[in-house]
Amino acid sequence: MMLETPKKNTIQQDQLIDFGYYVHLIKKRWLSISLFTLLCSTIAVLVALSITPTYKATATLLIESSQQNAISIEEVVGIDTRAKEYYLTQFEILKSNQVAQRVIDKLQLSEVAEFNPRLIVTQPSPIEKLKSELLAHPLVAPYFINDQEPERDLASEQKKINLGVLKAFKSRLTISPIRKTQLVHISFVSEDPKLAAEIANAVGLAFIENNLESKLIATEQATGWINHRLTELKQKLDASEQALLSFLQQQELIDDSGIVALTSSELSNLTNRIAEATERRIEAQALFNALQSNKNLTSLGSNSLISNHPQIRDIRLAESRAEKEVSELSKRYGPKHDKMIQAHAQLESIQNRANRLIHKLINGVEKELASAREQEQLLQAELVNKKEEFQALSVVKSEYDSLKREVDSNAKLYDLFLTRQKETSATGDFSSANARFSDYALIPENPNKPNRKLIVVLAFLASLSFAIVAVICLDAFNNTLSTARDFENKLGLLPTGTIPIITDKRYKKTPIDSNVFRDSKFSGFQECVDSIRTSLYLSLPRAQRKLLAISSAVPGEGKTTTVISLAQSFARLEKVLIIDCDLRRPSIGERFGLSNSQPGLTNALLMNTPLQDCITNMEDSNLDVLSSGMLAPNPQELLSSKAFEKLITYLETKYDRIILDTPPILPVKDAFIVGKSTKGILLVVKANSTTKSVYKHTMTLFTKHEITIDGVVLNQVSPPKKGAHTYSEYSQYAYGNQKG
Repeated sequence: MMLETPKKNTIQQDQLIDFGYYVHLIKKRWLSISLFTLLCSTIAVLVALSITPTYKATATLLIESSQQNAISIEEVVGIDTRAKEYYLTQFEILKSNQVAQRVIDKLQLSEVAEFNPRLIVTQPSPIEKLKSELLAHPLVAPYFINDQEPERDLASEQKKINLGVLKAFKSRLTISPIRKTQLVHISFVSEDPKLAAEIANAVGLAFIENNLESKLIATEQATGWINHRLTELKQKLDASEQALLSFLQQQELIDDSGIVALTSSELSNLTNRIAEATERRIEAQALFNALQSNKNLTSLGSNSLISNHPQIRDIRLAESRAEKEVSELSKRYGPKHDKMIQAHAQLESIQNRANRLIHKLINGVEKELASAREQEQLLQAELVNKKEEFQALSVVKSEYDSLKREVDSNAKLYDLFLTRQKETSATGDFSSANARFSDYALIPENPNKPNRKLIVVLAFLASLSFAIVAVICLDAFNNTLSTARDFENKLGLLPTGTIPIITDKRYKKTPIDSNVFRDSKFSGFQECVDSIRTSLYLSLPRAQRKLLAISSAVPGEGKTTTVISLAQSFARLEKVLIIDCDLRRPSIGERFGLSNSQPGLTNALLMNTPLQDCITNMEDSNLDVLSSGMLAPNPQELLSSKAFEKLITYLETKYDRIILDTPPILPVKDAFIVGKSTKGILLVVKANSTTKSVYKHTMTLFTKHEITIDGVVLNQVSPPKKGAHTYSEYSQYAYGNQKG
């Protein structure tokens, strides 16, 4: 296949994106892209100018984490500000319908057209005016009485209006808490800058008032509940005090002090007296037992209970003196001395007195013991009686204590509620706000929306991007071949050359004739054809091949024009013959102005008409034309005949180049028959018409019939846009040397 291929192979092209191609594509479509972008930008400008500007005002509110508890009742009805959900709750309250409705009512926003579109007066259309006038006409009105609108539900409509105003208000309100602070931004957007600032401040005030009102309501409810409970507690306290008083009167007591004093003093006295009596009895019993067992003075002296007795001490002292005197006298006198006798008599008298005293003491101790026992028994019996009496008194004391506790508890509870009620009454006019303004909203000087510059810039960028993407997508979905670069990008091959489309009015509805090559106006066209000729010279050396068959995939792609143009280009360098092998729809003779009766190829093959009569020489050129001649009934048999081969062989000896115009490839197979003789075919593809599928199918047929393709000519290529190198500029450069 004699096509020029790019340097990179097909696999590399599939893996790489040819950005240069897309840049070229954008440059090619820059005018359409610019117009679309300009149109969209213009529309964006008009839309931006038509948008009513809005202003945004922002107030900053500080929400307190703790409040001043001037009223003790707040401990009962207050909110726990330490909870982490406290601030989130306050933010939601700021957004609530209650706060919004308070601002709407205060500022009468339902009477503002911005929030209530029904206030905007619209002029009735001419048709509506005409209809109303006709219905109001006396002759027409009676027939349309039933068509009158039913009575409207004013309450329902007013409710819808209020809901609409509330919805419009909340859509313009923005509550934005500042992270890691107790501050919150209150922003409001309005068409009136003064109204925007006023509403932003009003929302903060409404939030504070709503909080104070909620606390006031809670305080009033709690106060009412306290007063009600206070009355009940007062009644309970009076009833308990009356019950206690009745009990005291019934028991003939002043208070419980008499019962307590009586109980404690009598029991204490009896216990002490019993202890004393028991102690005396024990002492008397011990003394009596000691006296009974030891009746001499010497043995009794060792008993502390007896030795301490006063009379016993006196007798023992006297006895000790008497014994001492006897002892002293016995040292000086004998036993029968008068003084000794007298001393012994005195000692004996003292001892006798001691014995008599002991007997008296024993009798006294016995009596004292009996008395102590009797007293002890009497006291114990009295204690038992008193205990029984005091048990009855304890029941009275228990009942008294119960009544007294009831009175005390009712009194304490009553005093607590009475204190709260007095504190609330005394400080009920004090209100502690849970928030305060950090910054009041100021009247904005510049509108918040719309940002006209941003809208226009974004519209410009978006439209430009969309146009570029649309161009690329259209090119991607476009299955046709438009330029040599497009041919290379989609097929991975370079065409032999391109032929520009001629936009001259003369050839708008008629085929291009042979005279176009003589007109200097089409020098660019001529230069492109010469470039194809040069490429063919390089790929088809004259010594090897003189035959050049030209065809196309489908009719109407400009193969005949290409044949004529190439023949005229070759004719400037060598002797050239054009043979019209399209025996089904011949057009070569017509293009050169030959008569329909002019003999041609079929006449030479079928009727043996001399060649000199069939070949026409073009004046002042090396170009001869062999038209198709008369119509043949069997073109394929004629082209595949031995006579045709002999004719071609003979003509090769007479001409330097023979160019054959063949029928389209896909409708009929005549071109392949000719291609067997010429050993190749030059394929003409029409730009923006032939699809890739058609081209690939044609290539498949070439391969199937083993026909070499000499190259591909891309025909009727649109000229480059302004700013690119045009064919006329290239032609001026090419032909400038000749003119010089």
